[in-house]
Amino acid sequence: MLHQATDLIGQTGLDSLAWLINPVSTTDFEQHFYEQQLCLIPRAIPSYYLELLSSRDLDNVLGTHNLRPPEISLARGEDTVPRSSYTHASGRVDPLEVTKRFDEGATIIFNSLHRRVPSLARLCVALGNIFGSRIQTNIYLTPPEAQGFKPHWDTHDVFVLQVHGHKVWSVYDSPISLPLKGQSFDPGRDTPGPISEQFELGPGSVVYVPRGLMHSARSTNEISLHITLGLTAFTWIDLILESAAAASLENPSLRQNLPIGFASGRISADEQTRLYREKLDLLQTQFNPAPVWRHFQDEVMATNMPLFTDLLGTRLQANPLTLDTVVNPRRDLVVKIESDGERTVVRCRGQEISLPAHALPAVKFATSTPTFKVRELPDCLTTEGKITLVARLVKEGLLLTQGSGTGACRERPK
Repeated sequence: MLHQATDLIGQTGLDSLAWLINPVSTTDFEQHFYEQQLCLIPRAIPSYYLELLSSRDLDNVLGTHNLRPPEISLARGEDTVPRSSYTHASGRVDPLEVTKRFDEGATIIFNSLHRRVPSLARLCVALGNIFGSRIQTNIYLTPPEAQGFKPHWDTHDVFVLQVHGHKVWSVYDSPISLPLKGQSFDPGRDTPGPISEQFELGPGSVVYVPRGLMHSARSTNEISLHITLGLTAFTWIDLILESAAAASLENPSLRQNLPIGFASGRISADEQTRLYREKLDLLQTQFNPAPVWRHFQDEVMATNMPLFTDLLGTRLQANPLTLDTVVNPRRDLVVKIESDGERTVVRCRGQEISLPAHALPAVKFATSTPTFKVRELPDCLTTEGKITLVARLVKEGLLLTQGSGTGACRERPK
């Protein structure tokens, strides 16, 4: 379970998951840890995750973004921190009162900070593409010798990235395996039981905690800052339920009422089983699940998006597109390109962009080539067509003109 990292070699070229869990291989992680057991990766590289988040980011969000709970919330172990103690009468968060509660021992929680910090958004996009999951980041800033939450489990998997300070983690016997959203931890019902493992997480280290594993954490004699990456995945039961709902829209038989008399005992148990299996057979033999798979793919792409921090700046430049304009794909924007022979369809951000079928080679080139001039697009398009295509893809946010930004979008594997 314990992996010791000695150095980060060749960080460039690693995908986001490989970088996150280095030196554990992604194959090892998928086969032995994912949804199975805790994976602790200590590192002697305190700066490993510093590029993701800084104190300046936190000060900027807390002090200037005019937030409301639960965008900012406070927690202090067994004690409740009333919202009224750190909000104005209007319900807005009071930054000074938040810091006062922090000085009194409360943990500050920045919920869904990937919606405000571009580096976190990029990581969510990349990991979401790998896991096929909705990813969010919550940030926990804990004062010395303090505990934010008492023992609990989560209904989603998490990676905990320690940025600053240390936390001592306690892991307890897990009372439930792979809980669903409706199986949340209930402090009045669920008790921790004996501690099965304890470890200290230092700066630059990461731990993966599968859902359902009960845990708690306490800071040491210094302030602790960590990033929690939450993976809200789609389960098989999600797919099955969505498929049943979609099939019912196509087949009136699945929309029929349950038979008269089933509640009174008029319908025998054998007949109930026969009718049930008859409906399941319709679902298995007459329904194509491909649109449901696509629905979940689109949901991942729509939920995990980079922050657009340059849309108005590109327009203020007001440089007309020419064949010599240098462009590049937008960084970490995941796209999927399809063709049905009649049109080329680009799917991204949960939306579809419809283009002429003959533009397919040019679209693939434009979304996968790190940097290129408009004239370098394949000659499946005319000179005017190349400019028109680039203008459309810039407008849709897929491409950036030179000086607007860097990075490449990634075509989602089919």
